Amino acid sequence: MIEILNVALPFFGLILAGVVAGRVWRLGEDGLAWLNIFVIYFALPSLIFVVVAATPLEKLANPGYVMATASVTSICFVLMLLLARRVFGSSLKEAALQGTSASYGNVGYMGLPLAVAFFGPEAAVPAALVFCFDCTVEFAFTAAFVNLDDHGRSRSGAAWKLLQDIFSHPFIVATILGVAASATGIKPEGGLQSILEMLMRAAGPVALFAMGVTVALRGKPSLGPELPVLTGIKLVLQPILAFVVISTLVDADLAWLQVAVMMAALPTAGNAFILARQYNAYVAGSGSAVIVTTALSVITIPLIVYVLQQMS
Repeated sequence: MIEILNVALPFFGLILAGVVAGRVWRLGEDGLAWLNIFVIYFALPSLIFVVVAATPLEKLANPGYVMATASVTSICFVLMLLLARRVFGSSLKEAALQGTSASYGNVGYMGLPLAVAFFGPEAAVPAALVFCFDCTVEFAFTAAFVNLDDHGRSRSGAAWKLLQDIFSHPFIVATILGVAASATGIKPEGGLQSILEMLMRAAGPVALFAMGVTVALRGKPSLGPELPVLTGIKLVLQPILAFVVISTLVDADLAWLQVAVMMAALPTAGNAFILARQYNAYVAGSGSAVIVTTALSVITIPLIVYVLQQMS
């Protein structure tokens, strides 16, 4: 357990450093923009591309694993949506965004760096696959249900925007290019390889620091009645479901199972807040979900990783 804490605490320390920076230097969202651009469009895509490109193609072709992890995310989304509608009386749009907050883990900023730190460089491959298909599920589900509640918007226009959002995302583009490189055997060399390696080494620290700043800028959480349920689904139910579904239905390596469970246990992604702001619903609640689940994950993630490593 001490070894796990020694690995995990520096990561959460980087988040804390970002929180402190956000509190001390109150530059607002605009001050974070260039840092987010660096992480989202350069550092993390470089990490994804390099790792996926170096992986044999047969390891990347794992539809059972992808379907299993995506189904867990979908179940948690739909469960929270139904509870929001039936128990908390939310509108369909608000319920969809509550479902997003209850199922969309921070698989980019936290997931990729933590997977590599806990389970080794080879863990970046299943982590990248989980990221890509989780994002696809979340973008699709959120847009679809919001569109159902938005009668003034063209369905065809919404569908086209959804496809653009999915296939233009830099992480998904990096994965597609990595798969193509793996299939063709074409790899970057020389100066280009050096640039990619420099960017991928910066991915973890900068992403986690940026996440801390983002949390600091959200302010104090707004504690609605749905937040405890949402938090329980995200931090407890989702990793349990991931373990049960993958260990039962998928013939996956132990490392891939461990990565899937850890990724499922991650706190709510900042993208949930971004989607809420985009659709102008559940904005304060999604920001609170990011803050509360991130704070609690300091305890839950080391515990879950400890249990997973006892399986080795």
